[in-house]
Amino acid sequence: MKEFENCLKDIDLCFTTDYPTDLKPKIYFRKAECYFETGQKDNLEKCLRETYDFLISNNIGDKDKHIEKLEQIKRAKIKSKSVDFHRDTCSDLPEYAEGENSIFAYASSKIKMSYNKVKGRHVVAKKQIRKGDVLFVEKAFIFAPVFKESKEFYSFKCYNCLKDIISSIPCRTCTLCVYCNEKCRTSSWNDCHKWECEGMQANIWYDLGIAFPAFKAVLKGVKSGFRALKTTYEDDLKQFGDKKDNYPYFNRLVSNIYKSKNAAPYIVMAAIVVTYLKKYTEFFNWFLTQKNCPKSDLNILVKYVGGLITKHIAQLSCNSSIIEHWTYSSTDLLFPDILITIACGMFPSVSIMNHSCRPNVTNFFICDTIIVKALEDIQENEEVFNCYGIDYRGMNREQRQIACRSLYHFECKCSICTDPSKEVDMLDSYLCPKCKGIIPEMPNSNLSFCVNCGDRYSLKPFRKINDEAQKYLESDDVNRLELLIKCLKIREKILYKHHRDFEEVYYRLYSYYVETGDAENMFKYFHLWLQNEKARRGDNSRGIGTKLYEAALAILHCLQNGQPKNCSNLKAFLRNVEHMIREAKMVLNLYYPAYITNRLSRKIQFISNK
Repeated sequence: MKEFENCLKDIDLCFTTDYPTDLKPKIYFRKAECYFETGQKDNLEKCLRETYDFLISNNIGDKDKHIEKLEQIKRAKIKSKSVDFHRDTCSDLPEYAEGENSIFAYASSKIKMSYNKVKGRHVVAKKQIRKGDVLFVEKAFIFAPVFKESKEFYSFKCYNCLKDIISSIPCRTCTLCVYCNEKCRTSSWNDCHKWECEGMQANIWYDLGIAFPAFKAVLKGVKSGFRALKTTYEDDLKQFGDKKDNYPYFNRLVSNIYKSKNAAPYIVMAAIVVTYLKKYTEFFNWFLTQKNCPKSDLNILVKYVGGLITKHIAQLSCNSSIIEHWTYSSTDLLFPDILITIACGMFPSVSIMNHSCRPNVTNFFICDTIIVKALEDIQENEEVFNCYGIDYRGMNREQRQIACRSLYHFECKCSICTDPSKEVDMLDSYLCPKCKGIIPEMPNSNLSFCVNCGDRYSLKPFRKINDEAQKYLESDDVNRLELLIKCLKIREKILYKHHRDFEEVYYRLYSYYVETGDAENMFKYFHLWLQNEKARRGDNSRGIGTKLYEAALAILHCLQNGQPKNCSNLKAFLRNVEHMIREAKMVLNLYYPAYITNRLSRKIQFISNK
């Protein structure tokens, strides 16, 4: 498996236990092998000395045999060169193009915080931002891993830092929490787990939901005695965020608790947490002995902490982010295609961005850190918008407004919500026979009108013709290509060019030419599908990036394994394919860490050399 680093970690753990003496030679030799394979010369020599000392000072069976093996390793060490051991580093963080912001923690120098009474605190471009620019690299202020239905955490994620782990170290007390190394286990215990471990064993955190991260936020505040900032929003423009103690800035985030119609669940959850802490831990007795404790009376302190947990639950409800990590649905995929929910996290600086149903940023996570990138060019002084999970591509305006009001207590006035012509549904229109303007589909009506010339039309004839085209598409006739072309020609006469019904016919034509090995027609119909997809989902959706790459590989495979049919200029054709892969990488860089998208570079280089 070549998991030498994890093997060394497990070996070190063995030596901290009462591992049987007669089995230790095997462990020592395995440790030496790991150092040898990874080219760690100094550590190898040290390990060999330790092994020799152990063999001499202990009564071990087959001692001479072990010493002979030790001499063999020494001789092999002298003859062998160091092995250049390297693997992709999954936790490397991207850097800002022009440095970090000195007064806005975790933010790029290209953005700044702004404030007015209408928008509140929000983020704007300090200078022109290019698509793909890194705008935030923010480590979670707190996070709480999300339980699976089995009331367990993911066993391949470190409970303390969310790194992927192959060889885990468990909590010494509970069976739920595992760590990537001893350092993370110790850090987690000292920071929070010593107060929550009893609750883990009783499964109370599973039932308390968002109260779990709220409790972790309180533990962050304990260190400074819940230090508060007596400043205004205008003062935040001068300084926001502190990497050493971010609790005061987290505590200034809006809670909307007074806008909530029913705060009782928050209060009940907070009451359960403080009751647990009081009855089953020494938390409050310990806190009273700390110099930063804000209260000297136990009962008053319990109520004070309970109030803070209630507030933090409300703050997390409208400011937290779901931490999702990419994983693979199949081992033969180049790119991860499934997002799994790992934790609920709080990122105070990122949360300052306002919502838009059509955002101009995107994000992904590396362990417990959020990376925010510009989804498009953003001009100086233009606002930077995040999406709170309410997206114009998946919900109509009415649904989005209901979600914004119920979840976040505001009415959305983004560019999509204030301009009905930008709704995706408007693309699913018919062509006006008179002026070729668009005639919107009306789901609950048989009448509509052309938005260009104003003529009224019955929708029944349009629907009937489109249904006939659909029959051609679904036919099992052997003349599949002929029927697909018929379907396409019918729809080109009656449907707006980016209608959703073009998506399937374009892709079926592309797939047909994949099967028959016609590279130029593959490219033609994929390009038509791509233009339709960009109009409906945006130029930079992740799906476009993956499909671009898959199509480029399919076209290359076609050219390599058969005669390049109808390719009059192969060099020019390959340049188009190279452009597809470059565009794919540019798009996928917005959604994946660099160690994944860098795999595309080899394909680009391969084509460039043709």
